[in-house]
Amino acid sequence: ALGTGAQAQSSSVLTAIDPFNLQEQYGRQPWDRKFLFNTYFVYSPPFYKGQSGFLGRVLGGWTFASIFAAGSGAPVQLGSTFGNFQQFGACDGVGCGDYNMDNAVPIGSIPHVHANYCPGSTLNTGSCKGITTGYPVNYFQNPAAQVMNWRNPILGVDTRDGGSGILSGLAYWNMDFSIKKNIRVAESVSLEFQGVFANVFNHMQWTDNYLGLYGTSSFGGLGYAPGPFSGEAEPRNIELGLRVRF
Repeated sequence: ALGTGAQAQSSSVLTAIDPFNLQEQYGRQPWDRKFLFNTYFVYSPPFYKGQSGFLGRVLGGWTFASIFAAGSGAPVQLGSTFGNFQQFGACDGVGCGDYNMDNAVPIGSIPHVHANYCPGSTLNTGSCKGITTGYPVNYFQNPAAQVMNWRNPILGVDTRDGGSGILSGLAYWNMDFSIKKNIRVAESVSLEFQGVFANVFNHMQWTDNYLGLYGTSSFGGLGYAPGPFSGEAEPRNIELGLRVRF
């Protein structure tokens, strides 16, 4: 998904990073994911559907359902020192702002982004060398070295600024599950119990963070503060329900 990052006309406080050349911000769009996979199933065992007798009421009337979603990472912006402003003669960030598509320019190898977990006891050692800020999770194995592989865009030299991001963020997956039991009490009366498990495996899914040369001491850090970009630590949620049918 490539484009110039079009915005709605109502976004009047946002301007292109180069109003004289819209192609400057041509690149990946925010929803550009290479792989997406979604599947679901609903299964009702065919046994004891009539629920006759005690055994039929125990073994019959079950329904199982699940939804599984997974995908590769979306583009991650790696902002400049000026924090999305003053690039290519665009807004200064006081009265208006640029499109959220200002990117630093890579001058070294572009790494594969992944979450690197470093317990506090191993900070700045081994594969966690360079992580000295105390953040337990980082995009890069060596953020102190990786930050040196980027520079600010230069007017007249750089003709493209990476769209919504040159790097791909973290892949994700999640599974929800539902179980339902119907118990026939009489000819026209039944009870229905249901349990819905959101994030049934209690899987921890970090969300992508904004990277930038404006915060080199925390470059690549995830989970630095509470908020929508700190880490998707949404725990397992369970909802139970009872319905009487008559």
